[in-house]
Amino acid sequence: MLFQLVLSAAFLASLWLVWRRHQQQAVSGAVAWLWTIGVIGALVVTWYPDTASFIANIVGVGRGSDLVVYLATILLFVLVFQLHVSHVRLERQLTKIVRAESLASLDSRLHGNDNV
Repeated sequence: MLFQLVLSAAFLASLWLVWRRHQQQAVSGAVAWLWTIGVIGALVVTWYPDTASFIANIVGVGRGSDLVVYLATILLFVLVFQLHVSHVRLERQLTKIVRAESLASLDSRLHGNDNV
């Protein structure tokens, strides 16, 4: 029971953080709702572990704990992919900014304006 309380507190804290980031407009409403649904599902499985086994049997997985591990693995792959895409996008933006600044600096030096 202690583990369930600690896990529930962690889930609720993460949910609070997601909605706080939504208020700061760092997370879209759709993402906040997806996290909310995920946290509700995690809370249900935390307090009623047989639910995971029931769902696992429906989808053809042997045990509920296996289903949880599979879903967590899929979620981690998606999140790592999202991080990779964000990283590549930031690198491209940084490259464009540095290129534009370098060309502007070169142009000002070629035209005799060394104040840049």
